Amino acid sequence: MADCSRHAGVEAAVRCAGCRKPYCDNCVVELRGETYCGPCKNRKVRERLFIPAYKKPAEALRYAIVGIVCCGIVLEPVAIYKACTALGEIRRNPLLPGKGMAIAALIIGIGVVGLWVLAILFHVFVAAVV
Repeated sequence: MADCSRHAGVEAAVRCAGCRKPYCDNCVVELRGETYCGPCKNRKVRERLFIPAYKKPAEALRYAIVGIVCCGIVLEPVAIYKACTALGEIRRNPLLPGKGMAIAALIIGIGVVGLWVLAILFHVFVAAVV
């Protein structure tokens, strides 16, 4: 194998799993069964710890709550759609936050739409009787 990328004249023992450069045993660490150099290890740890900003669940919940007070027949289906979209994306990427908010928005949205349907059916029934 070639010389270590950081130490001239020192024979490399392994290759970094990230950058594939050769390194001696003093320059690498093992992380989850893979061998990484310092910069690649830092990048891997940051990627694992980084929780991206994800606003769809909060937006869905906002629509659901506002829909309780006004324009529910319009806003609740939007909340249901946004909650389902967010839950699908969270299922594909479990690091995304907001699963609880998306579920809450979905429950509120379905509940309010159900109440709207019952209210409409009640008014239609009453109008037919009178």
